Amino acid sequence: MTLRSKILVTTLAAVTAFAGVIGPSFAQGMGGMGPGMGMGGGMGMGRGWNREDAPWRTRFAALDENKDGVVDRAELRTQAEGVFAAMDANSDGRLTLEEYKAVRMGPQTGMNPQRQAMMQQRKVARFAPMDTNRDGFVDRAEFLAAHETQMFTAMDRDRDGRVTPMEFRRHGW
Repeated sequence: MTLRSKILVTTLAAVTAFAGVIGPSFAQGMGGMGPGMGMGGGMGMGRGWNREDAPWRTRFAALDENKDGVVDRAELRTQAEGVFAAMDANSDGRLTLEEYKAVRMGPQTGMNPQRQAMMQQRKVARFAPMDTNRDGFVDRAEFLAAHETQMFTAMDRDRDGRVTPMEFRRHGW
């Protein structure tokens, strides 16, 4: 076997091995982010992520009230106020864990029981940190502060005070 043949065989073997390891991840979506991490028709940046009717686009459009293509803190706060009002079933100005878990926001159809269970677990995990005074309730001020400080900051990756569609999409909301 010539040196050129050996190099070709070695290169081909390396590419094949790399494809065998990385290929399945990319088949699930760019980087195989795992269940629940992506939006649209597939995981990550996989099939359907950029469709015009992708669920993340509907959520982003609802947040972008002035339709300038980005979401700022004021727009997120306005939406958070509406979400709080929808969750506060008895209109007492504070949320119980049950109220927080009971409301389903967004355009999804809720046909995946495993995903719904996971989302409920995430809600339980988010509730306690929002309850900053530890009274067992999340009042309006606590809810809005959590959305502004935690959600907006997490989405605004470049810290320019504006969330672009790609920042929103990457965050997984």
